[in-house]
Amino acid sequence: MKPQIFVSGHRNPDVDSLASAAALAELRRRQGAENIQPLCPGILPDRAKHLFEKFQITPPVCRNDVYPRVRDIMENAEIIPAGKTLFEAVRQLRSSGLPRLPVADAGGKFLGMLSPLNLLSSLLDLDGDGSGLAGRRIYSSIRLMRQLLEADEPVSIDPDAEQEFEVYVAAMSLESFEEHLPRGNNRELAVIAGDRPEIHLRALHRKIRLLIVTGRRNVDSFICKEAAEQGVAILHTRFDSATAIRRLKFSVPVEHCQFPEITLNLAPDDRLRDVRNRVVNQPEDVIPVVEEDGSLRGVVLKQSFSAPLPARMILVDHNEIDQSIPGAEELPVIEVVDHHRIGMMPTATPIKFTGDTVGSTCTLVASMFRSSGESLTPGLAGLLLGGIISDTLLLKSPTTAALDCRMCEWLEKLSGVKGSDLMAELMRIDSPLAVKPARDVVNGDRKDYTDGSFHFALAQVEETNLELLHQRREELAGEIREILGSEKLDFFGLLVTDAVRENSELLMLGAPEIIRSLPYEQIGPDLFALPGVLSRKKQLLPQILAITAALQKN
Repeated sequence: MKPQIFVSGHRNPDVDSLASAAALAELRRRQGAENIQPLCPGILPDRAKHLFEKFQITPPVCRNDVYPRVRDIMENAEIIPAGKTLFEAVRQLRSSGLPRLPVADAGGKFLGMLSPLNLLSSLLDLDGDGSGLAGRRIYSSIRLMRQLLEADEPVSIDPDAEQEFEVYVAAMSLESFEEHLPRGNNRELAVIAGDRPEIHLRALHRKIRLLIVTGRRNVDSFICKEAAEQGVAILHTRFDSATAIRRLKFSVPVEHCQFPEITLNLAPDDRLRDVRNRVVNQPEDVIPVVEEDGSLRGVVLKQSFSAPLPARMILVDHNEIDQSIPGAEELPVIEVVDHHRIGMMPTATPIKFTGDTVGSTCTLVASMFRSSGESLTPGLAGLLLGGIISDTLLLKSPTTAALDCRMCEWLEKLSGVKGSDLMAELMRIDSPLAVKPARDVVNGDRKDYTDGSFHFALAQVEETNLELLHQRREELAGEIREILGSEKLDFFGLLVTDAVRENSELLMLGAPEIIRSLPYEQIGPDLFALPGVLSRKKQLLPQILAITAALQKN
């Protein structure tokens, strides 16, 4: 099976990252990529949801992480079903080529793992309870015994009832045979005899449970009649007594084998990183995967932990792994499409990287469609248009490039939608500061950065009423203080942007030396005016990085 390919934007996704992920996945799918899936890290934002519904495009699948899990490398188990004899189970185990196989009942409940070692232990009765290869006791049914002995069935009495049998061989004189049989519960006795009718009759008169007649001679009719009257079952097998004894031991239902204690069970949702050492350091090569209710889901082979991971990542609208969906750091990155600074770690192998100084990742994806000759449906064109106007604030952001404008014009023609009308629709959708909790506001479109010894985050929300920031300043500041403490960040900035008036304000808390160095007018506690600033990436972040660089030089 081809590896799963995830296409994902940054954490706290926005319209641009989600639209570009969906469109790029479609482009790569058309170009032959198999098993490719666009993702939404977390919850689909309202504005993005509106766009996907408007243009009738299936939105990316919402996921909290992409950590490889046991279910990703799990194999469908070849199950030994309960009710099979040990004889059949051994054949199945041998043909599987695996060192052990799971046993499950008809409802799928996991019962244990069967291996040659624990099978041998069970048959040899190493614990000395008498039911092993050298003992007399066998837990089985007449039906299963008949199956293993390939027997005729002159008399059948309750063949499916399972019970414990004590097996005796009548290889002696009639008098010695009487002394040989124990006194007590005759309904547990099974006697193996040759073709001697007098032994047969004496056994029948004891009202034993089962008489096994070996050899090739038929059982006399009067013996069958007597057996029916005494309630004794008779099996007639072509095997001799020695072979019959050995085969009877393998008539035991597999679920009554002495399974070893399971030292490691895996669950489908276990992360590979959490169980890897336990799997690698245990002696068994086949590990069962069991649900909480005890049902068997499959098996994992130890060798799978040294195989390549079953998924790949394509990053859009970011390239720094700290900004990626959790778990992306464990997967190979095979492609990046981005318009931000390059801050990703080196890759082990060459990758496809598409980057440019434009205002939107959707601009790059639209350009890729155009240059590859792949057609855009009106819906997909409208979705990409929404990503561009959202990220460039209707082409007013200083990050806007000529290519953004050209792609907007092209997408408007294909979609039949004007960018200005679409922007007006998006701006009417719920104001973040008016309706969302403080935690959702500061984490909604947040990006984390590392520059030398500084670890910080910058979030951005778009608003048409900056007065809402003043009204909720204390609440938002309290949430930011909590994040600074819990995540050990040096500082955190919330940029609130009014795209209509082309103005922003910044709520910044954290390291005093950073805040003292900000070149903006302070208009309130922790609050700064940023006239003309619309872009976090091109206007705010470079200013912050200049401050951190200067402080670290000193």
